[in-house]
Amino acid sequence: MMNRSRYVLVILVTLALLVTGWVPHVNGQVAKTLLVLGRLISDAVSLDPAQAFEFTSVWVDKQLYDTLVDFSKDFTRAVPMLARSWTVSPDGKTYTFRLRSGVKFHSGNPVDAAAVEFSIRRVFRLKLTPSFIVTSFIEKPEDVVAVGRDQVRITFNQPMPETMMASVLANPVTAIVDPAVVQKNATPDDPLANKWLSSNDAGSGPFILRSWRRNVRIDLEAFPGYWRGRPKLNRIILLEMPEPTTQLLALQRGDIDAAMSLLPRQYKELAGQKDIVVKSSPTFSLRYLAMNVGYEPFSKVQVRNAVKWAIDYDAIKRIWEDAIDPGQTIVPARMFGHLPDRPYRKNVERARSLMREAGYERGFKVELLTVPDPPLPDVAAKIKEDLAAIGIEVEVKQLRSADLLGIYRAQKHQMVIARWGADYPDPDNLAKAFADYDMRQLAYRNQWDHPVKQLVKQAVGELDRKKREEMYKRIQKITLDEGPYVVFAYPLRQIALRANIKGLEPSPLYETYDLFEVWKE
Repeated sequence: MMNRSRYVLVILVTLALLVTGWVPHVNGQVAKTLLVLGRLISDAVSLDPAQAFEFTSVWVDKQLYDTLVDFSKDFTRAVPMLARSWTVSPDGKTYTFRLRSGVKFHSGNPVDAAAVEFSIRRVFRLKLTPSFIVTSFIEKPEDVVAVGRDQVRITFNQPMPETMMASVLANPVTAIVDPAVVQKNATPDDPLANKWLSSNDAGSGPFILRSWRRNVRIDLEAFPGYWRGRPKLNRIILLEMPEPTTQLLALQRGDIDAAMSLLPRQYKELAGQKDIVVKSSPTFSLRYLAMNVGYEPFSKVQVRNAVKWAIDYDAIKRIWEDAIDPGQTIVPARMFGHLPDRPYRKNVERARSLMREAGYERGFKVELLTVPDPPLPDVAAKIKEDLAAIGIEVEVKQLRSADLLGIYRAQKHQMVIARWGADYPDPDNLAKAFADYDMRQLAYRNQWDHPVKQLVKQAVGELDRKKREEMYKRIQKITLDEGPYVVFAYPLRQIALRANIKGLEPSPLYETYDLFEVWKE
């Protein structure tokens, strides 16, 4: 009966895909040039680079647009894109970029310095969600200036190490849009064509947006005039498949080439199966337990560290079905400046000793907030069990994400299980959040105002790469030893794909897959 149910479900999935206009795989040219991806795409709100901030929106814009620079595959250095080279002033604040010649937008219009100036200034004018990535480091739009046809000068408000420069100018918010196309589709009440660009493209990237049926599918087609050469895939289709089991069955049947949002146990089930490959990468994001220093017991570093020594990290990894990379520092693995120290492990006697030293030998009561999303309730239950062994009586309270965030941001929690992801791939982004109280992010929420914040402010503008790396390792060590956080995981990004798909690799930075280099055997 179970096999028959699976068969019926596969048939229904296939019919649904055909109804939406899906092109089936067949032996021959279509199969070699078409990539069909099953994933959740309903998070997409806008494809305008100045507005896109959801996973799918950023993912698609990576295919439609180019930026001045990009990161190397290991995210350790900047590499040329539309800018073929650059120079920097002695104070590290002003970069001058020389553009490639002969690059065209999808419209056929040339990509020149005026287009770069227009695009980045447009971010200032629109002031939409991701604009902070630009406005935090560039003071005003006039600091982006076209110098002739092929040079752009950008002045930052602080010294910018090269990876910090790339953190701004490789981000999709700074993607270069075609000014002529924007102006053509502008209206009096939408002079920068934000509404039009939300569902159309004006880029120069390897793929062209052909259609977007919201909550159903996104169709991309290769741009034959792309400056790096025509992509190996002629067409890419992203299908809305929110149900992981539907993705799993479609992948096993061959109806899709890759499943991108399965459950951890499903990836484990697929690993080793014939004709299917599972790939994973640690992400630039964290899962952590936070303690509000404003709640009296947690004002003592000994109590905070007792919590760190009481937790069974191996058990949490098992609860997560091995879909995490264990880590304990605030800069994730694979990011520049990561400190790999993992000193804490379950040691009840050491934790009890710290509780006695702090004057809490008899323990105390505390409320722990979490969201109901699996496996977090199980993680919270395990933490409750672990802390009971050192006299801390935990009451777990599950809340909707919006309600939890409201309490957390208002500093009204006692303990909370939360997540944080990097907006750009530089340790500055994590150090500011976790260690600089003045940023009014995580250190502020947990009322942890520590002198380490001065080191955070210095490190961001340090131009000597080795010195800068050491500064971030010091920040992580101080936060690890004294901070109000129990970092317990860097979640993995996993994808499952047919074995004939080559070059598709999960990225640690949200979902910046580069489909230009993907092909099908």
